[in-house]
Amino acid sequence: MHKKPLSALLSLPLLFSSAVFAIAVPDAPHLMTQGEASISVAPDMATLDLAVTAVKKDSRQAKEEVDTRVAALFSGLSALGVKKADIDSGNLVTRPNYDYSKNGKRELKGYSAERTVTIRLYQLDNLSQVLDTALAQGVQNVQRIRYGVRESEGYQQQARQAAMAHARELAGELASGFEQALGEVYAIEYAGQPPVQPRPLGATRMMAADAAQESYQQNEIEFTDRVRVVYTLK
Repeated sequence: MHKKPLSALLSLPLLFSSAVFAIAVPDAPHLMTQGEASISVAPDMATLDLAVTAVKKDSRQAKEEVDTRVAALFSGLSALGVKKADIDSGNLVTRPNYDYSKNGKRELKGYSAERTVTIRLYQLDNLSQVLDTALAQGVQNVQRIRYGVRESEGYQQQARQAAMAHARELAGELASGFEQALGEVYAIEYAGQPPVQPRPLGATRMMAADAAQESYQQNEIEFTDRVRVVYTLK
């Protein structure tokens, strides 16, 4: 985990009008600071979205084939320590499968069935094995992998506290540099930021499930927060 201050926006009363910011300013000498902070955290979980599909002569056979593959996938994931509560697979979609290759005319070739499976993985070292298991059970569509952290609110709060400290430090430094004394806090504007997530890995890369585990390493997730404060000057 890494903490780092970001750029800060400082102003004296005559440099900016109150219309530039939503925050209220007094009709008196004042100082405005903006504190920002960022915390970078390595992901400790991943969410996998898979699609299990089958094409058969009738919709019932397609559904049964998909159900069989999903059951086998559950069994394989259980052997890897993935809990059933961490797998969602309730959605089922069936549709006719048409062939348009003959003179542009539609010909019914059968029916396709698809179930979406979402896996929450809390042991990232098992990611490659989970993908191997999915491919072994005929899952050919790994839609995406999303990385995250389980204690995200705690990290966001740490970034918020650091941003507040940054704003206070900047205010004190600026006031001292201009030989002024800080008064009371007149207004506070909170402008929190959502975590910056690593770019999800797409299906094309996921098909190489036999690649080394290192190929699935992700950048850290960045938690950033921001706060503006207006102080009166004595």
